[in-house]
Amino acid sequence: MPDSANLSSALGDAVTEGRQFLARLESMTQALGSELAHHEETIAAERKRLAQLERELDAARQERDQASADRDAAAADRDRARQAVEGAQREASGLQAQLASGAAELTRLRDQLEMVTRDRDALQTDQIQWGLDRERMLAEVNQLKEHTVGLERDLNGEREQHLAVQARHAELTEQANRLASDWVSRRQALTAEIQAQNEEMQQVRKALDEARGQDRHGVGGPVTSPNANLSPEQSHVINSRLNSLIGFSSVLLDERTHPLTVEEHREYLKYLHDSAVALGEAVRSLTGSRAANPDAPAVVDREGRPPDILVADNDMVSRQRIEPFLKRAGYEVVYVDNGPRALEKASHLQPLAMLIDAQLPLSGAPALIEELRKDPRTRDIPLVVLAAPDGPPIALPDCEVLSKPIDRQQLVQLMVRFDLMADTKRAKKMPANVLVIDDDLQAISLVKAVLKPFNVRVSAVDSARTGIEQALRNKPDLVILDLVLPGVDGFEVIAALRRDKDIGRIPILVHTAKVLTAEDRQRLDGKVESIVEKAEFQPERFLELLLKRGERRKRAA
Repeated sequence: MPDSANLSSALGDAVTEGRQFLARLESMTQALGSELAHHEETIAAERKRLAQLERELDAARQERDQASADRDAAAADRDRARQAVEGAQREASGLQAQLASGAAELTRLRDQLEMVTRDRDALQTDQIQWGLDRERMLAEVNQLKEHTVGLERDLNGEREQHLAVQARHAELTEQANRLASDWVSRRQALTAEIQAQNEEMQQVRKALDEARGQDRHGVGGPVTSPNANLSPEQSHVINSRLNSLIGFSSVLLDERTHPLTVEEHREYLKYLHDSAVALGEAVRSLTGSRAANPDAPAVVDREGRPPDILVADNDMVSRQRIEPFLKRAGYEVVYVDNGPRALEKASHLQPLAMLIDAQLPLSGAPALIEELRKDPRTRDIPLVVLAAPDGPPIALPDCEVLSKPIDRQQLVQLMVRFDLMADTKRAKKMPANVLVIDDDLQAISLVKAVLKPFNVRVSAVDSARTGIEQALRNKPDLVILDLVLPGVDGFEVIAALRRDKDIGRIPILVHTAKVLTAEDRQRLDGKVESIVEKAEFQPERFLELLLKRGERRKRAA
């Protein structure tokens, strides 16, 4: 058995080494605590700067708590080791077992230290990741700032467009005021014309009543009465139409007692027109004059109804978007769903403009546009191609292109521009100065009313001699001549004008109530531009003759 002194010395050395080990362990624990405290401060600072990463820090907090728990466990182990040393001092016999236990505890503490080191490395890795996330978020903030600048630019553009729309609205308001003023003047002229027609209808009715009375009483023997060949149906038509003319014209003249809306105005004027047409047909059937040619071409009358927009598109979504908007803007919308139908409708309708889907069945927009440009009836119609947003780029000459979904404000502005262009084109084809030679004041008023929207200067004289003198003096662009005049008739006026070398080429349009014989037409052949019988007068046909005359003059120039 070893010496007790050596045993005491060995035990003292072992206790000293144990104390040194515990001191080192305590120093390491303090260092670990300082390091953990430093990490806690770092984590707190990161928490203040990166509050938005709170969720990501929860995992780190849990790991820190685990490290604190491990540190507490190490402290508890240290206390137990100290108690073991004190027990070793008290009980020398159990020192060997205590040393073995201390070695085991040391091994476990080393393992715990390695674990804490790994946790520290994980915290450093998380800190680096937090820095990367912060840089990413700063980049996203910069992108948001750039997007905000772009939105402000777009807003400025919208404001400029809004100002442009306001300016356009002011122009349209001024134009509407001018149209309202023009409507008042036209309404006054129409009132005068209706009064004259009423007087004439009263005279016709009076003459018919007188003839009917003579026929009933047999005054002066057998008399051939204008009413002698009237059937009951013809008499009913004449009297009912006369009643319509007098009744509706009286309502239109007395607006203070009968205030009317615009729709009622149009409706009553249509009644007057239809009654006058029916009455004219009845009179022509009695007098034997020929009826108007139903096959005569006519231009589309834009007065009194909205301009037509022809839309060639089978997309119901597009239709639901633009049709109500165009109608509220004052246009009439007509839809077709394929190319052949669009071609047929365009030649018949003569619309203000056409909207064509780029993928329209059967062959697409380019094929339809080519056919439209070939036909002289449709080649001047403005065309707008409706392109799909994901479709191929479209470049067609003389065509506007709008992308779907259609910007409705841009579409209306385009239609207004086409409307103004159409008015300008028609006005340029009209003669600037027209001389009317006629002793029928109603016929003169009718010509002035038809030409007024085109700003044509109309001069009128009621005798052939005065007409010849004024034509020689003013050299008008067109002469409108009645053949039945007091004194010198219209045939002599034509001969006089054709003899003069300065005005011999002025176009002459015969506008007469005379029933022309074959001999009369032979006398006029080659000397006048056109012949329009007053019984067959149609404003559309009359305007078409003037427009064609303007086109011929343009080609000749």
